[in-house]
Amino acid sequence: MDLDYSTGKLVEIGGASDSGLLLKDVYALYRRQFWRWFGITAPTSILAAVTLLMADQRVRAIYSGIPPRELQFHWGEIVEAGLVRFGGFFVSWFLACFALAAIATVANGLDEEEGHGIWKSDSFQRAREHFGAVLLVGMFTFFAFIAGMAVVLLADLALFRVLGKAHFSRYNYGTTFVGSLAVLSIVSWFGMAIPLILSSDLGVWAALKRSLKISNGYEGFLVLLVVESTVGSYVAWYAIHYGLMFLFPPQLRSAEWYGWLVYAVAIIASAAVQPPMFIGFSLLAATRQSDSGFLPRSHKPAHID
Repeated sequence: MDLDYSTGKLVEIGGASDSGLLLKDVYALYRRQFWRWFGITAPTSILAAVTLLMADQRVRAIYSGIPPRELQFHWGEIVEAGLVRFGGFFVSWFLACFALAAIATVANGLDEEEGHGIWKSDSFQRAREHFGAVLLVGMFTFFAFIAGMAVVLLADLALFRVLGKAHFSRYNYGTTFVGSLAVLSIVSWFGMAIPLILSSDLGVWAALKRSLKISNGYEGFLVLLVVESTVGSYVAWYAIHYGLMFLFPPQLRSAEWYGWLVYAVAIIASAAVQPPMFIGFSLLAATRQSDSGFLPRSHKPAHID
């Protein structure tokens, strides 16, 4: 594959059946246009972090007004706290879907007609135009993830009862983390739905079904993308945490502003490792469309059964 193309050109990947080659293409494009991708994920990551922070503060405020021994008499407040918590998670998830739409717009050349400069247009334009569809895909995948995590928690509970607290407590975090990766990997089978919606005339349900079909044979590739994004985010957070500890003396680390600095820099670092997963979804969707004779609307009208 010749990678000397502009991001405004539909990516044509040779040997699409080779997941190793496809992964190589993802990181080649990621490196060549790093600042473009970072310019997309940084704002959405910051908004997601602010949303989660506000939700956490609201939940703390709710529980701080309830005496510990009277929780059973305040079901209304408990339900409100749960809705706020899950609402914050959903907004963050939706913002990730919005970033995916923007990256798919660039990676698959859907903004070709709007100029030739690297910052030639607002990459989120098509995401806004398909706001309802992106929202519905976000809702579907979010609740699929929640359902999967419920299964993981039930499995953890069963192991807890079988092994006992003393034995299971050492493995609780690890099993939950591995379970989360497994659930995210399964949900990633629908990761091509948003790029498909943006590049064709598919409806939400048809795009989800086609995405599931596209993922067949590429499960390992999708797992690698999910692991890179998830583990990369953790590594970024810990690298910033311990890296700044070496830069700032103990007397400064005790200041309140230091905690906010670590939080802000970690968010930015985490945003930098997110794009490969979204690029992978976008390239896989475009490649399989091309293999099937279906190209994005800006190149060829799509007529998908």
